[in-house]
Amino acid sequence: MKLPSLAILLLAALSSNGCIKTTNALVSNPQELPQLLSDTVCSSAQGRTASCEVELDVPASCITNTNNASSSSSSSSSSDCPIVFFFHGAGGTNDWFARTSGVHSQNAIGVYPQGENGWNTGPKDSNTCSWDDYGCTSDPDEGAFIAGIISELRNLGANGNIYLIGNSNGAALSMRLASNAGDDLPIKGVVTKVTQLLAQPPRSGPGDLNYNQPGSGGPKVSILNIMGTSDMVIPYEGGTSSVFGGDVSFQLMSALESMATWASHNECGADGTPPIISDGVHYSTNADPNGVATFYEYQGCPEGVIMEHYALHGAGHSLGAGAALDGIAIDNDLAFEFIARLEQGTDGGPPSTASPVMNLTPAPSSASSGQDSTPVPTTSPVLNSGCEDDPDWRGKFNTAHDCASVGEAPEQRCGWESSDGTLASVACKESCDECETVVTSGPTSEPTSKPTPEPTPAPSSTCIPGCSDTATPWMVDTKGWDCATAPNWLMKTNCRLDTYWVKNLFCEMRCQATDGVGYHDTSCCSSTI
Repeated sequence: MKLPSLAILLLAALSSNGCIKTTNALVSNPQELPQLLSDTVCSSAQGRTASCEVELDVPASCITNTNNASSSSSSSSSSDCPIVFFFHGAGGTNDWFARTSGVHSQNAIGVYPQGENGWNTGPKDSNTCSWDDYGCTSDPDEGAFIAGIISELRNLGANGNIYLIGNSNGAALSMRLASNAGDDLPIKGVVTKVTQLLAQPPRSGPGDLNYNQPGSGGPKVSILNIMGTSDMVIPYEGGTSSVFGGDVSFQLMSALESMATWASHNECGADGTPPIISDGVHYSTNADPNGVATFYEYQGCPEGVIMEHYALHGAGHSLGAGAALDGIAIDNDLAFEFIARLEQGTDGGPPSTASPVMNLTPAPSSASSGQDSTPVPTTSPVLNSGCEDDPDWRGKFNTAHDCASVGEAPEQRCGWESSDGTLASVACKESCDECETVVTSGPTSEPTSKPTPEPTPAPSSTCIPGCSDTATPWMVDTKGWDCATAPNWLMKTNCRLDTYWVKNLFCEMRCQATDGVGYHDTSCCSSTI
């Protein structure tokens, strides 16, 4: 049986890790099947290793012509959709952003870079140079890396405003990049969760784009900052942090000092008008639906600048599964609502409870795209409501080792055990990224015109290239786990060392060894393609 033409084209375009290879023009890709910019930007980036990866996620609604990622056409195309970078935390990966970012429902272009064991925003054991060796040529130069990605996006025809969303170490990177905004980093707004600005040092790490506070004369950058007041990793009141490894040269501003620094830089409140403070914002998680937050809305900002801060009372370094403010999910509805207001030029203020869909760029019509008009159901990822950290779990060698400390370095610590033998990966599901994501579909409306029916393909016996249904060798003697049953943290640790992730439309995301031996939930040779 012949493969359908779309499947053939997609398979031809797949890179070794299951993403679509980029072309020399801006093209769209199917949801959950991002393109790769790695070949273009990683080879020339300082301090990157073989783990360097940059995924590009372009909805069809963001392309002004009929090009598609499965097309061989290299004709000119462009987009004015907002470009949103998503930065993971320390020890995290970019593996899940294609499933959870929501860019396809928000008409935005997603960019998902992979850090080198996190982001080089402070002291790191993996660095070879001192943090104050600005001329270092061996350690990751994060400013130049992101500037290179933006340059490549512009070359491809992505002309939209640049936004950053970061959590923890990813938020520290977002703050650093925003502080160095300019021609190389034309950043319009950032959304930072559980991290504020550094008070000192003024600079750290290689290169020229390495300043830790915004300088005079730099462009204005809108800020949405969300912090837990009981964060034991990145304290709300600032000061030192365990993430700095005891280096007292690194000190954090308090959350409100950080916001005041940005307000001064952005010329907000220049007339002496203080921020409007709203107590009693409803902060809810799956574990506690009755939390409270305080909202700070900075006044007197120049047109086009928004400055907002949420203090989540009692929240730690993890804001909690299902975290929402006044019913709006922090990941990522609140962020997209913030971006939508900036794109539309509206004022600040608490978001409405309506679902924040930007719809800034109309989707191609069926007449111009050559496709039928059958609407695609909208999907949104929802974390399993039962996924929480056990507040009583403690490591068997140190009672100070709780789920919060596990979450500081999940790839190393999720294998820890309690005195009764309970693995951290079992007790600390949220910190160890063991929360399942359930994709829910919205209602499908009636098509406006009669679609042309497509023949239903018969099951194909053709194997997906590189797929195998054999157990992966590294799983042998690992508590009996194979790739189907191993926890996410274990798979991530091993896969990042000597294997790669398989990400495509036909096989489940599972670990596959570089020698071609792997295991998948769905048989690669028996699946209908």
